[in-house]
Amino acid sequence: MNITMDFETYSECDIFKAGAYAYADHNTTEVLCLAWALGDESPALWTPDMPLPQRLFDLIEQGATVWAWNSFFEMSIWNQTLGWPSIAISQWRDSAALAAAQAYPRALGKCGDALGLSGDDVKSKRGKLLIQRLCKPYRGERRQDPDMFKELCDYCIQDVVAEREIRTRLRNLRGSEVDVWITDQVINWRGVRLDKESINNALDIIEQHTIKSNKRIYELTGGAMDSTGSRAKATAWVAEQGYTLTAYDKATIAAALDDPKSSPIVREFLKIRQSLSRTSTKKFEAMLKCLGQDGRAHGVLTYHGAATGRWVGRHFQPQNLPRPNVDDVDAVIELMRQRDPDVIDGDPMDALASCLRGMLIPSDGNRLVVADYSSIEARVLAWLSDSEDVLAVFRSGRDIYKATASNMYGIAYSDINYDQRFVGKVATLALGYQGGVKAFQKMSEAYGAEVTESQALTIRNDWREANPNIVKLWSDVERAAKNAVSYGTEFETCKGSFKLVNGDLLFKLPSKRILSFPNAKIQPSDRGVELVYEGMNNHIHKWGQIKAYGGSLVQSITQAVARDVLAEAVLRLERADYPVVLHVHDEIIADVPNDHGSLAEFEALMCELPTWAKGLPVTAEGYESKRYRK
Repeated sequence: MNITMDFETYSECDIFKAGAYAYADHNTTEVLCLAWALGDESPALWTPDMPLPQRLFDLIEQGATVWAWNSFFEMSIWNQTLGWPSIAISQWRDSAALAAAQAYPRALGKCGDALGLSGDDVKSKRGKLLIQRLCKPYRGERRQDPDMFKELCDYCIQDVVAEREIRTRLRNLRGSEVDVWITDQVINWRGVRLDKESINNALDIIEQHTIKSNKRIYELTGGAMDSTGSRAKATAWVAEQGYTLTAYDKATIAAALDDPKSSPIVREFLKIRQSLSRTSTKKFEAMLKCLGQDGRAHGVLTYHGAATGRWVGRHFQPQNLPRPNVDDVDAVIELMRQRDPDVIDGDPMDALASCLRGMLIPSDGNRLVVADYSSIEARVLAWLSDSEDVLAVFRSGRDIYKATASNMYGIAYSDINYDQRFVGKVATLALGYQGGVKAFQKMSEAYGAEVTESQALTIRNDWREANPNIVKLWSDVERAAKNAVSYGTEFETCKGSFKLVNGDLLFKLPSKRILSFPNAKIQPSDRGVELVYEGMNNHIHKWGQIKAYGGSLVQSITQAVARDVLAEAVLRLERADYPVVLHVHDEIIADVPNDHGSLAEFEALMCELPTWAKGLPVTAEGYESKRYRK
């Protein structure tokens, strides 16, 4: 039995900042209506003035599967706002997860558009207006409008129709991927505990530091400015001091601070700007907003957030927490208790940014057990391309960057110096997916080094000569993908196979999970023919056509395999009673009772390979701590 469900709610809480769980936990949140349907039946509507939907309760008690679009919201409203008889997490299913797993948009309306649905089958365009008017304060107060409320109920019913129709066009998750999704929901519902007291300490320090800094700006500029926020005013004032700012971004300000032509007063102004414009410190506020009443942040991971299946972070973006710049984070967190920016050495904002990871803490009586995979993508790429010499480096425990440089320069591993290792590192990271001169220069710049075009070309050629199997893999994969689209038959490559199904190019990974490239086709290009498919363009954040080539396809496959290694490790850790609360890129964080398990067992479980990954050399290293760190 399948039930499709959708809630419409009212709250003064901003769901985009708080997330579904904290939103549902908020004391102003209430249900306006619920639409639900069993199978293909016409949807039923429930509003709070009606008797409880007993038939719905009975069906759920009988084990019905409950579908919703972004079901974590419905789960949160059901449990936190209504407190109705609980639905086991294993009974929930998410239609948006199916769309994401098939590389279609997570937004209901956009997914309907991408699938070519129209009319009553797609999300009502008027819904956005109804939500603005009825589901949140409008112009500072709650609006009551019976006619619009009826429209909202109809919109809720239409959402159920749209969700159900879209679901019939999508493939269900299969095999162990169902367990991966359910475990993801368990982790998101469990949440990660945050140090609320220290977060509030940090916010107090930020406020004081900002007031003090803005007062100094007023003094520096003779009253012309009371903050550094206005680009126009700032560049004009700096020009009056005899210095020209061509822009007002991070890089330009950093360059100006290093420029001996800028005067001391200009440098002081720009240092204050640099301090106050740190976006990372805004994460303290984001952390506070997404806290549930239990002191935990829930729903911070998005299943299949990337087309490869990798997760992405939400709310305070755990995948993007800055690396610490201070040696003793615990000492700074202790100083934060004084709520005084002057007791912190150096720039308080820099010190606070270094403490962000430390805001993640274990439950009482527990410790965090953390470990991450070492160079997992480089290992997977070598494994997929059967590059035995590279695999031997990993199996021996040698430094892959030194070994890469050794092959590139044709000199002994032991003779590789610091600069040569750096070239090996950047080449490994930048060139594995058919990156060229610009890719190497961009990666080098990110590490603070400038490389000329001719130098980058030489390095690229040396790397490709030293890694012939990877170079061959690019062309093999591109040829197999094009052939699958052109001839409609299955073509094996890269320890998997391509096949065209209903217009979508599918790749069966070694784990048997499917990567999807929607609406793939071959079209003429300046170089003959090219493979294109439809997807979310990450640069413009719109659904559109994407060009594919050997390196980009290999990158997708490599990242997908690395994701599957991590996903299966999470399942093993959960079965061994290591409660995972978060995973960040290739790192897994568990909130573990002090009397259970060990770091050695945790690392061993992460490195235990599924049968499909035989021969893949993986290692994991970690630590145990009372705070998350790097």
